[in-house]
Amino acid sequence: MKKITFISTIFLCSTLAFSQSNKEGIEGMKKNAISFNLLGTTPVIGITYERIVSQYMSLELGVGIPGVGVGVKIMPFKIKESTMMFTTGLSTIYADYKDGFLANGKRVQLYVPIGISYYGIKGFNFGLDVGPSYRMFIKDSNDYNSDNGFIPWAGLKIGMRF
Repeated sequence: MKKITFISTIFLCSTLAFSQSNKEGIEGMKKNAISFNLLGTTPVIGITYERIVSQYMSLELGVGIPGVGVGVKIMPFKIKESTMMFTTGLSTIYADYKDGFLANGKRVQLYVPIGISYYGIKGFNFGLDVGPSYRMFIKDSNDYNSDNGFIPWAGLKIGMRF
């Protein structure tokens, strides 16, 4: 667990340092977004804050029921408004389902989203992604089915840029 946290922190910090250069193509763009999220960076349902940090990358932070998540989204082609963009990235999600109906226990998920994003000129924000997620149960959890492993995951995001 400590290794995953350390690697995620190093990855996010290194992308922040890299992203400070070469911003001329996004200067006039609305770089912040607040979105309603189903799955994705928020464990089930929640709110996501996203910030464009370079022509090819954005960072996001999600808070929802029943947990939190952070991630980086990479666009292989430059970020452009009014264009459907291919995206990929990496998200880390922590959730505590307690003794829920469909899921129980505490878990961490590493999610590799592959999808599309659309940033409208007037601020509309849309994203849809799917991909593999590796879930790891936290040992002090009282989960009845504590199978670590890969599961399919997806995310839907609708919001406004400002």
